[in-house]
Order: sequence, then C-alpha cells, then structure tokens
Amino acid sequence: MRGVRLLGVVAFVWIGLALSAQAALATYGRFQVVKINQGGDPSDTFAFHPTFTWTGDLASTASDFSLKGGESSQAYDVACNIERLGHVECSTKYSNVTLQVAEQPTPGYSLTDITCRSIQSDDNHNDFSAGAPGPGSPVKPAGEVTTDLASGTVGLKVHYNEWVVCYFTNAAAAVLPTSPPRQPVASAAAPAAAPQIAVSPSRVRPGTAKLIGPSACSTADVVVARVTGRSIARVTFYVDNRKVKTLRKPNRGSTWILSLRVRGLNHGVHRVKARVEFARSSATKPKTLPVSFSRCGSGAVRPQFTG
Repeated sequence: MRGVRLLGVVAFVWIGLALSAQAALATYGRFQVVKINQGGDPSDTFAFHPTFTWTGDLASTASDFSLKGGESSQAYDVACNIERLGHVECSTKYSNVTLQVAEQPTPGYSLTDITCRSIQSDDNHNDFSAGAPGPGSPVKPAGEVTTDLASGTVGLKVHYNEWVVCYFTNAAAAVLPTSPPRQPVASAAAPAAAPQIAVSPSRVRPGTAKLIGPSACSTADVVVARVTGRSIARVTFYVDNRKVKTLRKPNRGSTWILSLRVRGLNHGVHRVKARVEFARSSATKPKTLPVSFSRCGSGAVRPQFTG
C-alpha cells in the first residue's frame, strides 16, 4: 500500500512538471522578416542582425541571417511583451523583453520602407491557427512598432499567439554618368600624364520611346497618336511643325496620347512629330519621333500612317 502511495506521488509530480514545462513554452509570439528589392540585382543579398532578449522562459537562439529579394527569414518564436485586452499572459512569464531587428547597410541601396503586418490567433493553444500574415494583412498599430530607416531598425511589441511579419523594402540607387576628369597639361620637361580611365556608370537603364499612329485613313473625326516607353519625363506634339500639346505626365494609364480632330485639316498629307524628353536618371538624350498621315477626300483611298 505504501508503494502504491509512493507511485501515486511520483506520478503526480511528473504530471505537474509536464504541465509546468508546457506552460513555460505556451506564452509567446512569432516573428519573421521579408525582403523586397526594388530595381536592383535579384542576386544581391541583405544582412540582418536580430536582437531577441528577455528574462524568463523560452530561451532565444537568433543568429545573423541574409536574404535576397522575395525571400523570408525563419519564423522565430519570441517572448510576448504586450497583453491582449482582457488577458494577463505575458507579464507573468517574461520581463525586460527586447524584440528588435536591424538591417545592415548595403552598398548601392537605400532602405525606403519598413512595414509590419500581423495576424492574431485567438485560441489558447499557441498553435497560430490563423496562419502567417501576408501583404494584405492588417498593418500592426503604430504604438506597437518603432522604426528607424536611418539605422535600418524595427522594434516590436508582440502579443501572445500573434504572428508578425515585417517587410523591409530597399531601392537601388540610380547612378548618373560622370564626366571624365580633365587631363593635366604637361610641360615640355614633364613626362606625359598617364591616360585617365572613365568608369562606366552602373545600373543606368536608358529611356525608350515609340510613336504609334493609326494604320489606315480614319473615317472618324479624330485620329490618335500614342507615345509609349520608359523613363519619359515630357512629350511635346507638333502637327505640320506647329506645337499643339505638351504633356508632363501620361494622360491615359502609362501612355502619352494626342487626340487630333481631323475635320479642320486640309485634304492631303499631314505630319505629326513627338519630341520626347527623358528623366535625368536615365542618361538618355531627347528624341524626335515622326509619323505622317493623310486626310482623305470623298471617295479617296484610306491613307496610312508612315513612321
């Protein structure tokens, strides 16, 4: 009988330890980082330094890591450090909690945005049943996030059973072309100066432009000329060498359009020119694109635009 009682005590202690261990690991949140690379080389990597510290259960093991654009870090289980309304779950388990991640500077890039989104699971089993947040998930309240773009740092307040994903967005710096340095003038007695080598600019995408007109003589009162391309800053349209319109931004989606009423034009050939100026960062000189069309007389064959 004494042995049975002893066995019961041992079993009771074992169950208590198991429940205690389970409780020790049952009060935490989850955190991830997603990297977005805008305009840069997809193979470039970005280094991160996590700082997860607290006093209490659930020991932290977070090492430095690197991500390419489109990649995400592992999901870290971290101590929760802010209570949900009507709950007391975190302060009884943890204190002195620091949840912070810093992105290290990357040459050729600037950190332009840090946005943290979260999903709160409301069950009591810490299994994050609501799943991971995505780009369309709610943005974490400003009072629970501290961001510093200059240092690349984000600090967080995380609820119990809350999954937080922070999106770090970097933009590739545009590199403008530079003039080669002037050659020193050598005197008669001085040796000739070594030739200077101009360093080619990197990651400069030249501007492009194309002018499109109707393919045949239109029976409507209006014909349309369209300019499409990349890095366009301004388009000026001319009809028969007379300026008729200047656009400083696309006026239909990403297209620069001139709608020309034909009724007031003489029958015969007319010429349209589009002078295209590009953004300075593209290092592209202005271009003039011509196209011509005919206004048909009664019974005439429909003319075609010619580039």
